[in-house]
Amino acid sequence: MGNVQLSTVWLVLALAAAAAAAASLVVLFIPSELRDPVLRGYRSTRRREALEGSVLLRIAWPAIKLCTHYATLIGAPQWKEKTSLKLRNAGEPMGLSPDEFLGMIIASTFFGLLSSYLFAHAANMGYGIVIVGVFLGLVLPNLWLNDKAQTRLHAINRGLPQALDLFVLSMGAGLDFIGAVRHVVEKWSDKRDPLCEELSRFLHELSLGKTRKEALEDLAYRAPTELVKAFVTNATQAEKRGTPLVEVLKIQAEVARTKRFQTAEKVAGRAGVVILMPLMFIFAATVLVMFGSLIVKGFRGQLF
Repeated sequence: MGNVQLSTVWLVLALAAAAAAAASLVVLFIPSELRDPVLRGYRSTRRREALEGSVLLRIAWPAIKLCTHYATLIGAPQWKEKTSLKLRNAGEPMGLSPDEFLGMIIASTFFGLLSSYLFAHAANMGYGIVIVGVFLGLVLPNLWLNDKAQTRLHAINRGLPQALDLFVLSMGAGLDFIGAVRHVVEKWSDKRDPLCEELSRFLHELSLGKTRKEALEDLAYRAPTELVKAFVTNATQAEKRGTPLVEVLKIQAEVARTKRFQTAEKVAGRAGVVILMPLMFIFAATVLVMFGSLIVKGFRGQLF
């Protein structure tokens, strides 16, 4: 018990020393323009909210900035382009750029290396666990980003049909399209919902002088799902041709709801196949518990 507590103390001290060293390097050796990049708008809000809401992120941020300085020296344009797409689909979490995300991966890998090495040394275990620590540090940021992107796009697809219905009801009550969107956003219960955030950005871009077509296209760029793209295409085409937008939105809401039901049916159809394997293991375990002694006696010839 004493050895475990001592190893924990050493691990905490080593991590604190690493964070202090990273902060010192950031202050002393990295140019100020790289230390504190100028962020504006949505990314600035995301960065501020993330740092204010997580003590762990504030502690690790100097190390991430240090690793970002070296990540900018790495080429990999194709990887950074794909990462930029993932960050956009995930809603630009923490206001990260591709270089900053690569810096986070480097910092996470070094953290996994250091923590697993200290744990293996303190617990007198083999250093094969260091490989596991490095692998986890390398993979976990990518898994986190993929999960954020999938969750956000799924939430947008799930909420769009109801939002379109509310747009139609509001426009039927006498509001125009922009007024209907503003009314729905103001009455939205969860302001942190991804669809509410995207509609708020849509309204904000309109207030900055963008046309409705440009703001809608930006919405489809930030949330590139089939439902959102279809909604944006139909809305822009209706504006171009002079078609009543309320009728277009009513049809689009029905189509979106139908696609949602079809997707739910596909997931439900796959559920039986997915659950089959766990049921087989449960059945095998039940048979062993109930008839295990008889099976052993049968193999030994002692059944009768």
